[in-house]
Amino acid sequence: MVEKAGKTIIRTDKAPVPSGSYSQAVKYGDLVYVAGTCPFELGTGKLLHPENMEEQTRLVLQYMSEILAAAGSSLEQVVKVTSYINDLDRFREYDTAYREFFPVAPPARSTVEIGKFPPGMCVEIECIAGVTD
Repeated sequence: MVEKAGKTIIRTDKAPVPSGSYSQAVKYGDLVYVAGTCPFELGTGKLLHPENMEEQTRLVLQYMSEILAAAGSSLEQVVKVTSYINDLDRFREYDTAYREFFPVAPPARSTVEIGKFPPGMCVEIECIAGVTD
């Protein structure tokens, strides 16, 4: 973790490393902001589960859970989720997997259809969560 100007940069090897100039997450005060997380294989960056909305959603939320843990938070403390999916007609598939991670008192959520992802990629998810450490 790196601290600068009151914010702490969060990084874990248990989720894909950023492919650009951004952090996996930033903790600021009692909140952690998790960047868009994608279904890429750790270490190689290879897309996993091509065209499989449910499996990609599960994997992304598992990665997000690891990032939140590194920040001293958890999925239970998520207050807002923004999801980007490649086809809103597949929303039910996405929501089926999502519901497994937020079965009770789910966070607020926005879901947006994206016009262009890498071939085979179905979902990217970001969130804001509380921190109670």
